[in-house]
Amino acid sequence: MRLILVSLLIINLAYLGYQFTQPVKIEQEKSIDVAVATGAEPIRLLSELSSKPKENKPDSSKQSPLCWAVGPYPVELDAKHLYARMLAMDIPAKVESQSVVIKEEFWVYLEPMPNRKQAMRKLKELQKRKVDSFVITEGELENGISLGLFGQKESVDRLLAKLKEKNITASVKPLKRTRNQYWVMAPINPQYPMDESTRNRLMEGRDTPWLQIHCDSGLPQA
Repeated sequence: MRLILVSLLIINLAYLGYQFTQPVKIEQEKSIDVAVATGAEPIRLLSELSSKPKENKPDSSKQSPLCWAVGPYPVELDAKHLYARMLAMDIPAKVESQSVVIKEEFWVYLEPMPNRKQAMRKLKELQKRKVDSFVITEGELENGISLGLFGQKESVDRLLAKLKEKNITASVKPLKRTRNQYWVMAPINPQYPMDESTRNRLMEGRDTPWLQIHCDSGLPQA
């Protein structure tokens, strides 16, 4: 019995010594190369594919409100009469003026001289050469020489051609003659619309049209 135990102990010690003499195995992790294609679309989830992109719809609340516009009136007093009748009916309104060009003219002139003495000297020189002219005595062209005011561009071109023959270089200044006309403006209230019968009563038989415009778009061009 004792011999058997000694034999088992010797075998175990021999096996243990064998295990220590073996090299240690190192397990290597396996790696997988994944090829990535350039220019490919990004990966999207199925939930993203099923959802539709949101459309940018205009916000109707931010749209410009509408106004009634009546005119144009060449006389401000006529516009104010309509304005007063609208206020008497509790219709908010206002009168707005609009500047319109009624005539365009062309001023032909020579540039201003340094002082009045030189301007008079230049004037005498032009008059000796049979050029109709006079000295400008005020304004931004003071001490310049005026050569005429014309309503037609063709007349200006003819004068410039004649001056060129005499070696005179002139300038041309467009002048716009304007006058004011007047409009009556009233915001449109959907809750209390101003029907056709009310509009006709306000006009007192006048055949002036009512126009619907955006309140912030400016006055109509009549």
